This record gives sequence, C-alpha cells and structure tokens, in this order.
Amino acid sequence: MMLTRENIKQAIDAIGKREPEIAYTLNTMLGKGRIDIPPASESRDEKKLHFFFGGKKVFVNKYQFFTSGTPPLEQSLLIHYGEIAQTRNLFHREPLANSGKHASKIDMAGLSLMLNYEIDLAADLVKKQIALKLEKNGCADESPIVNLLRQHLKRLADIRDDSIEQSGFYDSLDDPRILFQGVIHDYTSAAFMRFPFTRESLIQAARLNLEFFHIRFLLNCLISGTDNLVFACIAKGELQGLIFLERIRKLFYTGFEVKYVATRRGSASQSDPHPVKGAGTFIMAGVWMLWKTNFPDVKEIFLESEIEAERFYSSIGFQTRGPYRYVLKSPEGRLLISVALIAASSKKMHPSITSLLCKRIPGQIRILKRRKTINKEHKRALDFIKIALHPTSSDLLARTAVLMLLKNKSRIFEAQTLLTLAKAFGRTETDSGQKAPFHPVAVVIDKRYQNHLMGVTHLENYKRIKAVMEILQNKRLDGKWFRIAPRLAQKNELTWVHTLDYVEKVEKTAGKSLSSFDFDTQTTAESWSTARLAAGGVFSLLDGIMSGRASRGFAFIRPPGHHAGPSKGMGFCIFNNIALGAKYLKQKYKVSRVMIIDIDAHHGNGTQEVFYDTDEVLFVSIHESESFPGTGRVEETGQGKGKGFTINIPLEKGSRARDIGRALYFLAGPVAQEYNPDMILVSFGFDLYIHDRLAGMKVTPGGYALITALLIEIAERSAGGKIAFVMEGGYSIEGIGKCGLAVMKEICNVVSVSQDKIDRVRKSDPGRLSSLRKITEIHKKYWKVL
Repeated sequence: MMLTRENIKQAIDAIGKREPEIAYTLNTMLGKGRIDIPPASESRDEKKLHFFFGGKKVFVNKYQFFTSGTPPLEQSLLIHYGEIAQTRNLFHREPLANSGKHASKIDMAGLSLMLNYEIDLAADLVKKQIALKLEKNGCADESPIVNLLRQHLKRLADIRDDSIEQSGFYDSLDDPRILFQGVIHDYTSAAFMRFPFTRESLIQAARLNLEFFHIRFLLNCLISGTDNLVFACIAKGELQGLIFLERIRKLFYTGFEVKYVATRRGSASQSDPHPVKGAGTFIMAGVWMLWKTNFPDVKEIFLESEIEAERFYSSIGFQTRGPYRYVLKSPEGRLLISVALIAASSKKMHPSITSLLCKRIPGQIRILKRRKTINKEHKRALDFIKIALHPTSSDLLARTAVLMLLKNKSRIFEAQTLLTLAKAFGRTETDSGQKAPFHPVAVVIDKRYQNHLMGVTHLENYKRIKAVMEILQNKRLDGKWFRIAPRLAQKNELTWVHTLDYVEKVEKTAGKSLSSFDFDTQTTAESWSTARLAAGGVFSLLDGIMSGRASRGFAFIRPPGHHAGPSKGMGFCIFNNIALGAKYLKQKYKVSRVMIIDIDAHHGNGTQEVFYDTDEVLFVSIHESESFPGTGRVEETGQGKGKGFTINIPLEKGSRARDIGRALYFLAGPVAQEYNPDMILVSFGFDLYIHDRLAGMKVTPGGYALITALLIEIAERSAGGKIAFVMEGGYSIEGIGKCGLAVMKEICNVVSVSQDKIDRVRKSDPGRLSSLRKITEIHKKYWKVL
C-alpha cells in the first residue's frame, strides 16, 4: 500500500479547519507538485509509508496511519511547513549564513508548530466537553468532572507556554519521578518513569516518531486521565522508548495489558544516529517491577502481538495463551537480567523482589551445570549470578548465590571463578551469622513489679516477673546486659495519654485490698504505685537508650498497658506504658518520628485509640484475628491526620512464627524504612506461645528468636538500631521462661536462630499470608514502598 494524493488532501483539509493560511500554502504546494506521492514504480517499504515535501522524502508510520487516519500526516505536513517557514525567515535575515548554522532552530520551529497545533486541538476538545457538562448540569460549574476537565485545560496551557531549555527528562538519578533505575546496553544508566508530559518530552516524542505514540495519542491520554499509564525509558538524558498499559478488571480478575510499546530503535525517524540497545527489555522489566511493587491485586501481564514476535516474547518469559496472546508471570533470559540490574541499582528495593530473585538462583545454577551447552542461555545464567554477587545487590541474594555455588562447586566449571569474584566483592561471608560488635543491652527489672495483684488469683500475676528474673540469671547472658532502675511516673506525665479523671480514679484505689475496673481488670493496694513504676520504667529505659548507654533494651514490667485507653483500663492493663513512652520521647527529646510495633496475640486497641487521629506516631499491630478485644481489622487505618498511620495485620488462629516474620519482613520493614523513625518501640507479648492459655497462636521459643531477629533488623535498617521492647501479655509461665530466654539471647547478640531460618522467611512468598495482599492494597496509597 502507498499513500495517495487524496490522503494528503484530506490531511490538509483537516489542518485548514484550524489553520486556513497554512492549509492554503500546503494546497498550493500540492497543486504544483512540491508535495507529492512516490511514483508507482518506486519499490515499497513494508513498514513505512512516505511522501515528498519540497523534494525531501518524509516518512509516515504505517501503523499510525492505519489506526489513526490523517493525524500522522497532518503532523508531518505541519512539521515540514514550519521548517520551511523558519528557513525562509532566517535566511532572509542572514542570506550568507552557513546552512548548518540554523539547523537546530529550523528543526525546533517545525516541531513547535506541530505541537502547538495539537495542543490547541486538544484544548478545544476539552472546552467542548466542559460546555456540554455545564449545559447538562444546569451550569453547576463546581462539579468534580468539570473541575477535572479544567485541570486538564490548565495543564495543556502550561505545556504550551513551557520553555524547552532543559536538556533531559530529569535533573539527576535522585529525581523522585524516577520509579526504577538500571543499566542497559554497554553499561548505560537508564531510568523507568512515568512519561512527564512536559513540552520538552513531547518534542522528543514527536522528533522520534515512535510507533503508536504520535502526539495526538499522547495528548488524548493526558485529557482522558490515562496519562499515568504511559511510561518511558530514559537513557543519556533522552527518550528511548514508551509503553502504554491498560488495567483490565473483570469478576475476580485484574490484569495489566500492554497495549502499545515502542522503542527508539524501531522509530520511523531517519535522523537518529544513536539509538540505545536494550530499551525494550528494560521497559518490560520496569513494568514487571511496577506490577510486583505497586499492584498486588494484578494477576498477570499480557499482550497481543503478531506470531512473528513469539520467539522474542518466549525468550523473556511470556507464555502463549491462545492465538496472538502472550502472558508474563515470571521473567526469563534478558528480562530476568534486566530485573536483577534494576534491583541492584536501586537504593531501596521491596523485599518481595529480592525474594523472587532468590528463587531464580537454583534454576540459573542448573543451567550452569550443563557443561556441554555453552550458549546464550548459559551466558545469561552466568551474568545473573555475577549480578547477584555484586556489592550493590542485596546481601540475601548474594548469600543465596554463594551457598548454591559452594553446594555445586564440583559440577560448575565457572564455580571457582565466581567464588573468587564473590570474595573480591566481600560476599563470601555476607551476613553469615557473624556477631555484630557487642553493645550491652539495657534492662528494666524490679521486684516491686510483683506487688500488683499480690494475694489475688489472676492470670496476670507476680510469677511473670519471677520467670523473667530467672531468665536474666542465665549464664549465657552474663555481661551482656545491665540493669536500669525504674522511676515512678508523675501524675502530669500520665495525663499525656490519660484523662485526669481516670488517673485520679486509679490513684484512689491505693491502699485498697481490691478494686475492679471491669470483669478482668482489677487493682490491689500497691497497684497505683506499681502501674506508675511500669510507665516510669519505660521512661528510664528510653533515657538509657537516648543517652547512648545502649541502642536496644527491654522493659520487663507489669501491669501491661496496650489495652488501656485514654479514659479507662481494660484487658489487665492500667496505664498505656508504650503510648506514654512515645509521648515521653516527644516531650523530653523532641523526637519527631516514633514507630510502635505491637506483637501480641491480642490487638493493642488502647494504643491505637491514643494515636488514631494523629500522624505523630506510626502504629503497626500484628495480632490474632477475631480475638480479644475484637478490634484491629485491616480497614482500621486511622482518621484525619492519622490516616495511614495505623496498620493492622490480623493473622489467622494457629499462625506460626514464619507468618509473623513475613508480616514484619514484607510489610512492617519496608514501611519502617520509608518512615525512618528516630526509635522503634515494641509492645511485646509472650502470649503467641504455642501453649499460652489465652490465645491460639503456635509460636515456639525458636519462633520468638526469629521474630526478635527480624525486629532488630528492621531497627538497624530504619532507626539506627534504636529499639525498646516493652512486655505486654503472656500467661504461660513456662512460655515466658523459654521464649523470654530466646528473645534475650537475640537482643544480647547470643545468636540462637540460624541465618538459614531467617533466610527462609526472606525468600518465602509473601502471597502465602492471605491478609498481606489486602493490607498492601489498602495502604499503598499512604506508603510508596508498598
């Protein structure tokens, strides 16, 4: 097929509706043969159409022409008209100037004329939509749809008036608009980002004339609200490719369809001497990363393409599903390499990506063991292992690669070379369980904590403190901790969280043999002073950490506190010790960001209530679903300024340490790194124990060690290592003894949990924790890392 004069005439007529003077000139040129079609005898290009403008061959993208009609022709005519007009103007002023002197100005004049034409066309369309809405709604000009359309109109005006002095899409690789960074051909740095829709970016897109992505299509995305689904690959400060996604929603199904993708190497432009290889694979890697880190509800990525492309799509992990349909669930080949490079190049990477990459290492090792088949697949497997070992890759990925290489050393020809490389990179002992430099741990413990409910039969009794005292006498903890004496919290300090009426109500119970606040919360003669000592013990522990005497510590106190609300005690709790600790940090040390992680079989409803409508504390609770006190649903996310600062992770009855570990590693940890708290406070209950009488969880002492190790890791990565544990529940004395010892060993660097056990959590599938996907979907609008 070739272009006809009728096609060109139709395009000129379309231009004439807005620019009659330009159309008149173009019609004159068409009549005189200065705009013409190729002769019938000329050989045809199967991929490109062209016509002649002033004797110059002008290419038109065949796909654009077939799908969109005259717009690609209109744009080509306008660009070349603008170039001729600018040429005449410049040479009229400087008739003796060298032809190359004004080349860039001439090029820009044509592109600017075309872009302004398209922007004005889009603006007229938006104005018509506004007029129709106003007419339909009786001039209700403040409707959300009309306001949105006006925003589109303003954005178009901003693009039209924008300068084009910037040379790139971003100022630096730290630009927040960049979603992912990586490396493409010849170690060229590349960035994956949403197409910015600036004048400069549109000029670049027009110059490249990428298949599918003509300017009218891009502007239609902008005014239709689908601009956030257009993504770009940028390398060397220039556009290298574009992709447009469509989110497909059906009953019980959500998927991403790759509607269009085009790269610079496939451009119809003939004036591009420096296309960068690998942009297409990098774009697809960016989409895969986007899917895995931002859209947990999306089941798969799919596209439709010609049968000739099957070999390429199969090589990067797509599987055929029906005629012309390809589905991507897991990257392979070049795509896997590109994903690994993006992960290695990113300062912060969601742990689920590292987990997925770790699972690919055994497959790459199997490929390397096939000594007789040294091919592209073998080379890519080798490249993947090298990337895994690189210093910028995650410790977990490197450690997994090293262990697999050691295990298969005799069967892989390159194993010794790779292990030598790992040693050069400092990877042979990556996180291998070596003890960190020792810092004594601060511990708050006092016999007076036994005085609460003394003489009363109760599950929350003095034996809990006696069990802790026995733990601290264990010889393996000798010299690993130091005691901090607790002080009494003052009444005015208690009112940071509780009402004065409630504080005085508790005070009046002093000296009385028995007083009840509800069916399970009582006080005895010494409870007032003991409860003040519990809150004050937390203050003393925080003083020890903030002064630098320790970076971590444990306040073994009672009565517990996380169920106590501002105006009442409940669930064995009198004053909310952990909430008071957060307030103490803010009052005394002017700390701006405090994170509370509540790990207890029962939801910390009191702590949630205290901070529910404020952003001054980030509260994360991991607890047994549908247990006392009935709160802690995933939908409870805070209100007002506190929206998003309450994250509830209810787990099914019977959950084990690995489930809690997944919640910590894949959700609490990433959020903590984004929040960057000054300190982490942990409401720590021992009622997750497998034999606890008031809960149905199945955590063993070894499981408690695993949980503690992950909590310390979160603190190291997000809070400079500062973490304070505060005892909450736990009603099996045996459980407190066994689990408490395991916890203290971890806190004191007497490592009791194997690195392999921690790695199994890191490499596990976060999707196996059913509630995690829903929680991520709810909170991703508040936390970028999700």
